[in-house]
Amino acid sequence: MKKEAFADIEREEKLIKSKIQRGRLRAKEWLIKRLDDTDRSSQASDETKKEHQWELTQLEDLALRTGPNDTPIHIVFSTNNCEPDNYWQAYQFFLAALRVRQPGRITQIASGCKSDAEKQAIRDWHAEHIVPLSMRFGLHLTPHFSSEKVVPYGIKHWMEHGKGMGIDPTTELPWKHDTIIALLDADQLLLKPITGYFSSPDDIFRGGSNVEGGTGDNIDMLLSQDNESQFMVRHGHPLAQEYGLRDIWRKYAHVAGPDSPAAKVTSNEAMRSYSVGPPYIATALDFYIIAANWCEFVPKIYKEYPQALATTHAYSIAAAHLSLKHQLMGSLMVSDTATAGGGGDGEGWTLVDAIPGDKVCAFALNSLDPDEHQLPSSMFFSHRYGVGDKAFFSKKKVPSNYFSCDSPLLEEPPLDIGSGKYLYKKPPFRDTKVSFSNIPDIAAVIEKREAFIVCAATGFLNEGAQFYKNRHCGGKANLKKEINLHDLPE
Repeated sequence: MKKEAFADIEREEKLIKSKIQRGRLRAKEWLIKRLDDTDRSSQASDETKKEHQWELTQLEDLALRTGPNDTPIHIVFSTNNCEPDNYWQAYQFFLAALRVRQPGRITQIASGCKSDAEKQAIRDWHAEHIVPLSMRFGLHLTPHFSSEKVVPYGIKHWMEHGKGMGIDPTTELPWKHDTIIALLDADQLLLKPITGYFSSPDDIFRGGSNVEGGTGDNIDMLLSQDNESQFMVRHGHPLAQEYGLRDIWRKYAHVAGPDSPAAKVTSNEAMRSYSVGPPYIATALDFYIIAANWCEFVPKIYKEYPQALATTHAYSIAAAHLSLKHQLMGSLMVSDTATAGGGGDGEGWTLVDAIPGDKVCAFALNSLDPDEHQLPSSMFFSHRYGVGDKAFFSKKKVPSNYFSCDSPLLEEPPLDIGSGKYLYKKPPFRDTKVSFSNIPDIAAVIEKREAFIVCAATGFLNEGAQFYKNRHCGGKANLKKEINLHDLPE
């Protein structure tokens, strides 16, 4: 890497730190002001008519090209199948970004196309259904990769060959090295914008004592690892969601070599800085060098541990190998409703727990407004969720043609789930009730969390389907709410 490139990066680092200290980066206020200003302009000059509240006018779309202080932002997600049966998941990701007014570009990295016909089909589908939503929504196709390689190899391929990306052959660094890149899973539903700027108490930092020994468990913190109430992703300072994997990845750190910094990370350091999963957020400079090492390590780990988590462990080892300590967050995601036995440790459930139980379903089903109740950044529906006898959600049961004119909508759950009335769930095709916990207080907390995801997923997908039907179906849209996922086969 050229000395001049490092000098440029150091100057940018000092500038960003100065902006943070002066308190100029206020992402939420920026977004509201930019959209308000744009809305007033659009009323006077933009003749685009909205048929749905999620739609953007041309001026609104232009205003969202960059983030706070014109920071370039790029959200990416990977899919491992080019078959039409999986188009709905990409569509819902783009719709969620549209709904929350996510600034920056959003790109689907699609792997797994088996033929030129499949590649052309997904390009045509994207052009018809995604491009009209926003000029900022893109598609990048990669070669076929095995399942454990899809995400790391995909993002590296996109950074080298994607539209607006590329590597400077002189420095071997990304041309746009200061772009903030956030990598999410396709089934992580955005609930509020990700800008690269985080501030307590809206966002939950995670950390703990750096003294070696003890359990090493992280706790919710008001201050970041910089001992500040705010954190800006910048060169050398990536950020990610804490996952409950603790220091398991150290078992495989030998793949980085005996002299690697990853092999010397202590259990406590692993917990504080590298127990991470998506969303991963870093500058393009940091993400590219992480991705290069990620690609090197993942096949080696998968050979020893042929499980999906091999990819996650490889990321942690790549970051530790580069000594790129991550700021851990607890509010970037919710997924596992029983996290820490109902304590909320490691995920953003403390925000959901604060919503009154008798209002949680109605709020999640009809609003999801972060100004009404604080919310995590995303909802990762990677499990099966249920409350009572029939309220249920599983992504694997969503019909592949859900976003179509003929498909009905999802049946809405009872609005009183989450209130403490249903301390159990009934799994599909089983005549048994499964209690959330033997401890009533914990059972009530888990019921509320399960209700939040069931209601939020149902409400969002129903609104998304109506959005689709408004644009494509005319008077032939099926608006009946009659799909009960509980009773569908997987």
